[in-house]
Amino acid sequence: MKFAVVASILLTAASINLGEAKIFGKCEFANTIRGLGFPEGEISTWVCIANYESHYDTNALNTQTGDHGIFQISQIYWCSTSGSPGGGCNARCSDFHDDDISNDATCVRIIFNEHQQISGNGFNAWTTYTAYCTGDTSSWLNGC
Repeated sequence: MKFAVVASILLTAASINLGEAKIFGKCEFANTIRGLGFPEGEISTWVCIANYESHYDTNALNTQTGDHGIFQISQIYWCSTSGSPGGGCNARCSDFHDDDISNDATCVRIIFNEHQQISGNGFNAWTTYTAYCTGDTSSWLNGC
């Protein structure tokens, strides 16, 4: 009986978390980050990065690297896995797993700006950029 109650609670908690997460469509994601103030010239590159990082899934978690959310923000440097905000973005990593990506976007701009100062290219913070998203990424907005 206890197992059934615990299992029921866990399933309910899991479904609540899944209800808050979202998998964006490519064009929906592009329009969302455009609305969040991302520069127009960067939109297609961010669409490419989010595709390879998370497949536009706000609940994405890389358990090997500790990267979170649609942009795969690192818990090593940028957010905290404890109950309190922390890291370079002064955020909880769990906050990057819901359908509101405005806080993700704020953190991504911090990461981008820091890497812009370090390397001259803020996109270098994402390994998928170098592997898949350099050069002309305009085709990522086809159909949008």
